[in-house]
Amino acid sequence: MPGRDVPTQPGHGEGSIDPSPDQLATAFASRIRLDIYRHLRQCGTPQLAGEVAEKFCLHRTAARAHLEKLRELGLVSISSDRRPHGGRPTKGYLAVDKRLEIMVPPRRYERLARLLLTLLGDSLDDAAAADQAAAIGRAYGEAQAAEIVGPDVAGPLTLAVKAVEEWMRRSGYDARASSDGSVAVIEIGNCVYGELAPRHRRIVCSFDRGTLCGLLGVDHSAHTQTHALSAGDPFCRHVISL
Repeated sequence: MPGRDVPTQPGHGEGSIDPSPDQLATAFASRIRLDIYRHLRQCGTPQLAGEVAEKFCLHRTAARAHLEKLRELGLVSISSDRRPHGGRPTKGYLAVDKRLEIMVPPRRYERLARLLLTLLGDSLDDAAAADQAAAIGRAYGEAQAAEIVGPDVAGPLTLAVKAVEEWMRRSGYDARASSDGSVAVIEIGNCVYGELAPRHRRIVCSFDRGTLCGLLGVDHSAHTQTHALSAGDPFCRHVISL
């Protein structure tokens, strides 16, 4: 299996903690947590939870939960600076001087995805298969939103449009999002399921639309798609009432 070295920037350790491979896999299964860790390594100076929240379009509570998880694993340390005029010291997070060896096995998901899509398409008529894909996509979007905001934020969840755009970009979408407060417009210049879409277009597109609705916490009836790559347009354009 190929190995990947993940170097860290110098930091101030809080004891010698060596996370197990299983702990690392669990921690970095969250893409946003991995991005936060990389950001801390690149900064080289303590970052406040509020600064991390602003950087990644997160709720402050969610950012702090991710940072504390990294601290529990010994990957991040705490730096407290007293304010010149008194008051509670500021709490900064800094990547420690630790080098990780992460073994990443090759992934072979495309064949499985094709088989599952074929099974879904063969088991249901086109309309029912699309409805089922949309429901699965919505559940996936809701789960991603819950991961972003963290366990301490009660539902129902409604992500900010910019937070959805950030998630999409981290997930490989060439996405641009805007909102006037009542309507969100999301344009996507690529298809992250391009290998699967030609044969299973209706199912794949329904899943994608459901994901957006789940991320934004809206019903599928609030969504309208005006352009689609699968229909030959230069981009997908989603209009969603908030």
